[in-house]
Amino acid sequence: MVKGSAPHVLSFINLKGGVGKTTTAVAVAEILAHELKQRVLLIDLDPQTNATVNLITEEAWDELDREGRTIAQLFSDKINHHLPPRFDIERSIVRGVSTINGGIRSLDLLPSSIRLIDLQDLIPTIAMAGNYTVNPRDILRIALQPVIDRYDYVIIDCPPSLGTVTKNGLNISGGYVIPTIPDIVSTWGIYQIVEKVRQFAEEVNQPIEPLGIVATKVQGNNLHQRVMTDLSHRRLGKFAESDVAQPRFFKNTISQSVAVARGADPEADLRTFNGKYGNPACEQLLRLTLEIHELCRAKVR
Repeated sequence: MVKGSAPHVLSFINLKGGVGKTTTAVAVAEILAHELKQRVLLIDLDPQTNATVNLITEEAWDELDREGRTIAQLFSDKINHHLPPRFDIERSIVRGVSTINGGIRSLDLLPSSIRLIDLQDLIPTIAMAGNYTVNPRDILRIALQPVIDRYDYVIIDCPPSLGTVTKNGLNISGGYVIPTIPDIVSTWGIYQIVEKVRQFAEEVNQPIEPLGIVATKVQGNNLHQRVMTDLSHRRLGKFAESDVAQPRFFKNTISQSVAVARGADPEADLRTFNGKYGNPACEQLLRLTLEIHELCRAKVR
């Protein structure tokens, strides 16, 4: 990236859990940093904290959480505005994270916390508490202003909802990726995601484009093949009957793999990409990341 230019900010979203959203977001961030030598910040907005404990140990996360150095503290400070703020962006970003090679030098993490579960329903009340001088969807954007230009990519792992926490991620995003298992249940909400994000983009008057849909946990059965055929021809579900365009379907898909499922276990032997993601998923994730990188580069040419 040219020095001084804005980073590519991508949110990873799906309204259904268990579709490989977090694994895909983490792998893309790791590969961008390690293989493509990009400066990457991964922001974990999901209160399940799976991306966080995929990249650092639970012990390290627990210490950060107790010290108020997670995304939950950022929102907590705004909710409890009568108390002295504890969150500091410089102290909260964990540098050189990953199980790969003992850490990837150019990959940083803004960790999440399970405390966010109890906070997320209170975040919309921040506007009222601050006499409407604070917009709840701007909290993350304002916090990141001192650091965001240090990065080539910001990858955001969003919670499985389109609430205020996800909108904080979308509000700084230029695009988003939808990981999905290519079956009926997992793809059911994709139309709603695209339509709701389109409405939000109009509301905030900024482009937030769907970069694409990526098929994850792919198996060789007829259902998966049929759904992927529909995706590749942009005729998935409600898209075929509406004016809303179905996002592109990424050429590179991710196979179902036991090794990929092990990727979230920091105690496993995850020191290499092949050890963490296994074959063929390791090569597939690399090709997917290259595809994402090329699409992002094409947007700024």
